[in-house]
Amino acid sequence: MHARSRLTIFAGILVLALTLSSCLGIGQQSPTQTPDPQYTHSAETLAAVMTQGAPAGTQAVVSAPTSLAEALASATPTEMLAPPTSTPAPTETLPPTSTLPPTETPLPTETPTPDASPTPVPTATPAWKIVYEDELKSGVWLNEKSEDFRLQYSMGGYTINNKVISDIAYSVREQSYFNTQIEVTAKRVEGPLDGYYGIICDFQNGMNYYFLGLGVDGWYGILLKKAGQTKILQEGMDQSGAVRMGNTENVLRAECAQGKHTLWVNGIQLASAADRTFSGGAIGLGVGNRKTPGTVAVFQFFKLFSLEQP
Repeated sequence: MHARSRLTIFAGILVLALTLSSCLGIGQQSPTQTPDPQYTHSAETLAAVMTQGAPAGTQAVVSAPTSLAEALASATPTEMLAPPTSTPAPTETLPPTSTLPPTETPLPTETPTPDASPTPVPTATPAWKIVYEDELKSGVWLNEKSEDFRLQYSMGGYTINNKVISDIAYSVREQSYFNTQIEVTAKRVEGPLDGYYGIICDFQNGMNYYFLGLGVDGWYGILLKKAGQTKILQEGMDQSGAVRMGNTENVLRAECAQGKHTLWVNGIQLASAADRTFSGGAIGLGVGNRKTPGTVAVFQFFKLFSLEQP
């Protein structure tokens, strides 16, 4: 076929394709849509073929096909464009993760209010006033001798020698005192090891009084003699080392005040007892025996204190 005839056929096919596309809406684009690259490339190729073989300096003339049936019969089917890529279905949005309920905040622990402690009331320290002091080298204490006892100034102090069993030999002052504290230095000089010596307070007579003392074997005690019968209010054997045993000096202090009786030895409290059988009386010194007579003790540096009234 002549080259010009072929070009004419091709041009007719192109016009027919464009007409069909226009009618079917294929290939139409919105003003802002980018042309299909495949369509552009086919048009450029067809234009190039049509211009081949044309005389130089002449312009190719594209004539319409004689009829639609002829164009369709002679046209080579063209490959249809693939449909546009289907828009993927939107990814299913997962429901938001359920928010865990807030952890229950425990109620604040109630801080217990401390019980108001009562304010301790300080115990008033007794105020003691010295009312009598005696070195016991000579003076007003009894100087007397009998089959049962011997009272005298000797061996650098005032000496009491007890010659009876299970009783106390004593020497007391004539004046009566209330709420007293008595201090004296004493030691055993001879006699049995179960003898003892000490201080007498609230003395009524030889059958009624208190005795606070210690033994040369470490014994200590507070005794009440009432109607001639001896009652032990408190006693014990020293474990603290406060009592200096044997013929060694000890400093005794006895407090007889406000219904309470307390014994200190060398500054250490060993015994205390409450008893109100007697309140007030004479004060003095005494030496006792248990099973064997003959205990002798010497006393020095006697001091008497009285409780001052507020």
